[in-house]
Amino acid sequence: MNTASRLATAISLGLAFATAASAAGPAMNADSPAVEKLKSKLPNALGFEVESARTNTDGTACISYHVSNDTGGVTHEKAVVEGDKVLRSTTGNTRFASAWKEKCAKAQ
Repeated sequence: MNTASRLATAISLGLAFATAASAAGPAMNADSPAVEKLKSKLPNALGFEVESARTNTDGTACISYHVSNDTGGVTHEKAVVEGDKVLRSTTGNTRFASAWKEKCAKAQ
């Protein structure tokens, strides 16, 4: 993927994330089953902390979180958890971007 394409994807995801902040449903506990499911799917859960977690009426969870990274910093990410399916905001993950837009950014 070229630099312009990465930038366009990053901007699109950023706008979707910003929109979702005010559109998500009721808050859930940081130890909810959806959060535990997400945590179990992470390659590295070091420093894992939920920043916000909301659930929609259909049971889909929209989670913002961070983990420690290899350079000693913090990586902020998002996830959509629907049943056993966990989609994370990794680079180039178009399935995540679509799910976040549909399930989290449009949630009321």
